[in-house]
Amino acid sequence: MKALVTGASGFVGSHLAERLLAEGAEVVCQVRATSRRVWLEGLDVEFRTADLRDADAVARAAAGVDHVFHVAALLRARTAEAYAAVNVEGTRHLLRAVERSCPNLQRFVYVSSLAAAGPCPGVEPLDEMAEARPISHYGSSKLAAERVVLDARDRLPVTVVRPPAVYGPRDESFLSLFKMAQRFRLAPVIGSPGKELSLVHVADLVECLWLAAAGEAARGEVYFVGSGTHTWARITDALEAAFGHRLRRVRIPRVVARLIGEIGELKWTLTRKPQVISRRKIRDMLQERWTCSWAKAERDLGYRPRVPLDEGMRQALKWYASRGWIRPLKKRGGSVAGRGPR
Repeated sequence: MKALVTGASGFVGSHLAERLLAEGAEVVCQVRATSRRVWLEGLDVEFRTADLRDADAVARAAAGVDHVFHVAALLRARTAEAYAAVNVEGTRHLLRAVERSCPNLQRFVYVSSLAAAGPCPGVEPLDEMAEARPISHYGSSKLAAERVVLDARDRLPVTVVRPPAVYGPRDESFLSLFKMAQRFRLAPVIGSPGKELSLVHVADLVECLWLAAAGEAARGEVYFVGSGTHTWARITDALEAAFGHRLRRVRIPRVVARLIGEIGELKWTLTRKPQVISRRKIRDMLQERWTCSWAKAERDLGYRPRVPLDEGMRQALKWYASRGWIRPLKKRGGSVAGRGPR
């Protein structure tokens, strides 16, 4: 296998590159000229530089591979047009490139998002037959990209995988939650503590991507993936157990949460740097259910989640501390845990 991983320098992409190498694959990492490659240091991979908006560069990057894992995406932007330029048109460029320069293509796996389907309107988690109702420009762009991919299924062996929120080592999205829990012993509750979220640990996600690339039944199909579905109260309990101390739950009223989102937007404007907390992020967090079912992936691919929530939270916490992203942890015996390897 000679596999191209777009977005290989990022959180999910770097974990996937490691997994592919462990399976004996030859890995080609598509990165931008400005991409940080810290998570890929020391790995036996080939780098090819391309921006998804540059069709010619994408074509050069894709030449000669037989598997494509399209992980790269624009996660934070101010306009629908900005999202579409990367997430939709970039995907179109990549599909055209593999049609022209990958005659032996075995599988094109597109990493989409639960955001493409939108929040769950009822008690039952979404499955792949549910009507997609994205509520953000990001979600709409991912759904549009899915349709571009699936429109090619008569010509190319494509598969779409939709993860919910992904967490684990190297993730920055949950970092502020861990910092607040450590520094102030607080756990913010935005919306109801009983709201439900499906989560997927990054190790489980890359396992599903590997299975999707290998399974003949996956051709032309869409799959949700997850490690578990939990209430926000249960997630807080797992965070508490990871730290080994009690956390005070602080309910954030909706109006205050929205104000926090607007402050994030203002900071984005002033600094011109995308913010983790923004108007879109708060709107997402106020939904009652972001839940999905991965029964189809279990049935078709033999997928089984392996990382339970408590273990996943402990892994993330230890990794954040080992990298200095949070303060060093005190071991149960009182000694201080030092920084470890990445």
